[in-house]
Amino acid sequence: MAAKDEKKTLVKVCGVTTPEDATQAAVAGADFIGMILWPKSKRSIPLDVAKEVADAAKAAGATPIGVFVDESAEEIVAACEAVGIDHAQLHGDNARAALTDLPMKIKAVYVVSAAKDGAIVTPMPGDEEKLCEDRRTKLSGAGGWKAAIDWVNGPRRTIDWLLVDGVVAGSGETYDWTNLRVPRGCSRKGWILAGGLDPENVTDAIGACKPTAVDVASGVADEGGVKKDPVKVDAFIANAKSASMEMA
Repeated sequence: MAAKDEKKTLVKVCGVTTPEDATQAAVAGADFIGMILWPKSKRSIPLDVAKEVADAAKAAGATPIGVFVDESAEEIVAACEAVGIDHAQLHGDNARAALTDLPMKIKAVYVVSAAKDGAIVTPMPGDEEKLCEDRRTKLSGAGGWKAAIDWVNGPRRTIDWLLVDGVVAGSGETYDWTNLRVPRGCSRKGWILAGGLDPENVTDAIGACKPTAVDVASGVADEGGVKKDPVKVDAFIANAKSASMEMA
């Protein structure tokens, strides 16, 4: 298996539908394998197949991630337990809203959309200004000591990764990466660039906005648009890793 260097940009290959594709991508150097568990996607897979894909990804050294759109927190947790994964990508309004009810054992990949000009058009997780103001108000009251405990034990506000995608996810359409402004400190581990990436443009994309990781789906698909093309997968990962090393 290809060695994975922490100095290199991480790579997520998403929309993986078979254990074979998961193994090939992970051996080529993919750090994350995404599986779409939302039934309305053309790349969706049932939970039993997702477990096989997840097992193959883990066996080859990659972290499997389940992608959700409409599901509730309870449905997300149940699916993750059935598949044997602890990473959930929250891609739709309902899935994003489920963040506050997800247990911390589920690592959250929170997805926001960027318009063609690169401006992020999806609200970030929680209205931090409002949260801070509420906290100040409660702490200043007679029961301030209890407010501090409630803040720690209250609804979840933290995410592990922020993923920035185009408005139409999976369309293969790009946006202006040079104009993209990702808020600092909005996630625990960094941010992931997605949206129209392919083996030819990933180098420029990494150079333009220096993401922690890059995400590809349709850009490495075969002619049918579902299964992965191993040649494209290999080229994408190699170009992404070499681009980040050149910037080091």
